[in-house]
Amino acid sequence: MKHISRIKEVSELFHLPASALRYWDDEGLIRFERSKDNHYRCPTSQTMLDICDVIFYRSLSLSIKEIKSIPGMCVEDVDHTLETNARRLEDQIRQMQMTLEKLQTRRSMVQRIMDLERTSFQVLRDLLPAMKLFSPEDRESLETYVQDSYQSSILIKPQQGQEIQYGIFLACPDYDLGNSVILRDQDAESRLYLKGLLKVNAQSPDCNNAGAFLEAAQSMGYGSGQLTGRYLLTACDGYRCDYYEAWLEIWDNG
Repeated sequence: MKHISRIKEVSELFHLPASALRYWDDEGLIRFERSKDNHYRCPTSQTMLDICDVIFYRSLSLSIKEIKSIPGMCVEDVDHTLETNARRLEDQIRQMQMTLEKLQTRRSMVQRIMDLERTSFQVLRDLLPAMKLFSPEDRESLETYVQDSYQSSILIKPQQGQEIQYGIFLACPDYDLGNSVILRDQDAESRLYLKGLLKVNAQSPDCNNAGAFLEAAQSMGYGSGQLTGRYLLTACDGYRCDYYEAWLEIWDNG
């Protein structure tokens, strides 16, 4: 086996930059002997073991400062340091899991948009929750938008000149409105809707495809009421477009 005598060879063995080994040496984490001839760093058996220890502790996400302190710690202090880092890593895992769930939820919204585009309009019975008026001054509304944008909604009233209002769906039927304004009550029972994909120009909300819902309902022989949308995503469709999963109230004219 070839004798390792230079820092470059140690670097190649452990797949570590030589600069990192020099830094660890300067910080006292490891110790290289010095050549009497040129003062170059020369590894010893102890150097190699020290490097293994540092790599191991780094793999546990310990900081350089913590690793540097370990040789002077008693067993209880080492245990406390490891326990503290374990709790920190557990917190990071929880945060990453939450982030992953949000990513998966957003991807499911994208898939829902594509599904709605493929199926066009669909007549079905559904049960929609109550909706309160969104207010930028309402902290609860803002938190809901940030944490769960799927509860954000839009209400278009074709019979009132395409009046547009933005709201927040209320998950609980026994809601406490406080100073909020109710836009629509929860459906008491499932009712008939025409479901489809609502596209709203984010810069000019009056530019939307709500008219396509009305035309589709009319062509099927239905009367129609207000259009309720649940926010999915904002993306580009030749313009900045807000996508909504939308339900148009319909009834049989006969």
